[in-house]
Amino acid sequence: MMTVIKTPAVLNKSNQAQLAGWVTVFNIHPDSREYLSSVEEYLAEGVGIPANTYLDKPLKAKKGFAVCRSADNSQWEYLPDHRGETRYSTITGATTTLSEIGDYPADTTELAPTTTFDQWDGTRWVTDKDRVAAVARRYRDAFIEATDPMMVSDYSIDDMPLTSEQRRELAETRLAFKTWPTQENWPRIELPDIPYWLLIEAVNQGYRVPVWPAGPAE
Repeated sequence: MMTVIKTPAVLNKSNQAQLAGWVTVFNIHPDSREYLSSVEEYLAEGVGIPANTYLDKPLKAKKGFAVCRSADNSQWEYLPDHRGETRYSTITGATTTLSEIGDYPADTTELAPTTTFDQWDGTRWVTDKDRVAAVARRYRDAFIEATDPMMVSDYSIDDMPLTSEQRRELAETRLAFKTWPTQENWPRIELPDIPYWLLIEAVNQGYRVPVWPAGPAE
């Protein structure tokens, strides 16, 4: 089998071929400047190396870092590489997956908030208990308000008066909502159960079923 001999190119100070031949160049991403790969290029006389390529070998791979070309094109350098990691905004609690090379974004943490009511105190998440309680009371009041019209004696559903069983369930459920804030571990406990017929009627009266207890921020 014939061996192909690749004659090395001779380059001038501008990296243009004084004598035609082959060179090994190292490619970078045009935007992130991250090292991508090496390739052998044939340069005709007077032709320079391709854009976004360099002749000096890049640094060795290093865990947690990306090998990139410096902004002034003078050398290779390590830049923090956290791509794929999850961070949480210390302002909104929102989750983000990092997709760019570089340091962690400002105002983010690796610690996840436990509820939508958490606030960052500089080192950890702290649940705003007053806000939790206020929102819980709002949900409680919304159900009471939606079911107030049902308390009249002649209230009917589809022209059918409430049965004695329905009136009993209505009264018991309203009482459960009214006393809900007195329960142990309130407000971080489930809302009282609502009979299905009553839930449908409350929704028809404008009640919006909440997700409670509140979970982490999205």
